[in-house]
Amino acid sequence: MSSVSRRNFLRTGLAGGAVLLAPGLRAQSTELAASAGARRARNVIFLVSDGMSLGTLTMAERHLRRQEGRGTHWLGLYDRPDLRRALMDTASANSPVTDSAAASSAWGCGHKVKNGAINFAPDGRPRTPILRLARAAGKGTGLVTTATITHATPAGFAAQVEARADEGIIAAQYLEVGVDVLLGGGARFFDPAQRADQRDLFADYARAGYAVVRDAAALRAASAGGRLLGTFDDGHLPFALDHRADPALRATVPTLAEMTQVALARLAAHERGFVLQIEGARVDHAAHANDIGGLLFDQLAFDDAVGVAAAFAAGRDDTLVIVTSDHGNANPGLNGAGGSFTSRGGSYGDTQECFDRVARFSQTNVWTLAGLGPDSSAAQVRERVHTATALDFDDDEIEMLRHALRKEHREGYRVRNAPLVAYGQILANHTSVGWTGTQHTTDYTELAAFGPGSEAIGGVVQNNALFGVMTRALGLPVPA
Repeated sequence: MSSVSRRNFLRTGLAGGAVLLAPGLRAQSTELAASAGARRARNVIFLVSDGMSLGTLTMAERHLRRQEGRGTHWLGLYDRPDLRRALMDTASANSPVTDSAAASSAWGCGHKVKNGAINFAPDGRPRTPILRLARAAGKGTGLVTTATITHATPAGFAAQVEARADEGIIAAQYLEVGVDVLLGGGARFFDPAQRADQRDLFADYARAGYAVVRDAAALRAASAGGRLLGTFDDGHLPFALDHRADPALRATVPTLAEMTQVALARLAAHERGFVLQIEGARVDHAAHANDIGGLLFDQLAFDDAVGVAAAFAAGRDDTLVIVTSDHGNANPGLNGAGGSFTSRGGSYGDTQECFDRVARFSQTNVWTLAGLGPDSSAAQVRERVHTATALDFDDDEIEMLRHALRKEHREGYRVRNAPLVAYGQILANHTSVGWTGTQHTTDYTELAAFGPGSEAIGGVVQNNALFGVMTRALGLPVPA
């Protein structure tokens, strides 16, 4: 197969079209499968750092190099001779800037869908996601996330709803599908006291043979075999930075790496293999808040999960591992020219010291502002910021934040007027990490893969092409 035809196949991704099933691509699909030889995957591990811009990946690498003298597991994969890399176009069916629902659905069913939809094509037809295909083929299935387990990214591999907000419906659909392992937040969508229909999904899952666990100790104590539902917060799991600072959270909420380890151990027992999606969800949430501490430590927590997945796949020739992001968010980056960086009030040292400063952060921006309000005094603001970051704000920075808390802060780019974002912008004076905005971006994302089927990846890839990469590697039949 020529490089031109393979590139055209991977780059084709018209709105609402299935890359693998469009008539004009059937010959290319057959040729691509033949070019991959007899290699067939037993397992797929799909890892998503939600909302990760390239600057986030870069800063995580530089932080670990400076603080621990080692690099990230993610970039360490690039030393593998069999590693395949690409840039991924993340556009949805109706926008060059995708949301997580459309992005995960593109991977999950092979079709571009509109933002907000979960595996519903623009023409209103539901599309079959990959975990349903895997279940039909007798494979184990799993979803692990630091968001609600019913959130857009995990749902994109298993659910079918026209609106991503229907998380209560998604929780019930997982049971109908029979997803074997579900680990994350979102207990409120299973709890009869918090569901609109008062249905006790915890009880329904238990009757269906699931072990139902609600904290880290119960997760560790659960028997090794069988299906598992673990929900460790009513909403999203805590940010990694807040988690490590709170002994109570550490005792009750497992890390993403711990959940990944449990999921892999259970799913590896399936005779016909498995498909598992793992999401570091709160990277995206931190980027929305322009929160460098939240962003960096959740990216590092995700990277720990990449390490667990890579260790599982080490020495095996039957596991396709894919690591990527669904979209960028806010484009954070370390700004400087190699020397000192300054703000009004004085010099703050070499730009490399950014990582020394962030290493001393103990709480996220959300935690910081949760303890402040419009009537907070300068002394209260100063103490709260110092407790969270070990930084001493200048007097004008304190006043700027107080103005924001009173909703009196004004910038030309109005999204920066919100107190949470204004605080993130002020922190840039001390960390030199800047942000272009507060929302998802249209940037291509980084894509890395190894294992059977990864040979198809290279160049610039449409996000919905990954569905075909996975289903071909696994030998799954795909409905027309």
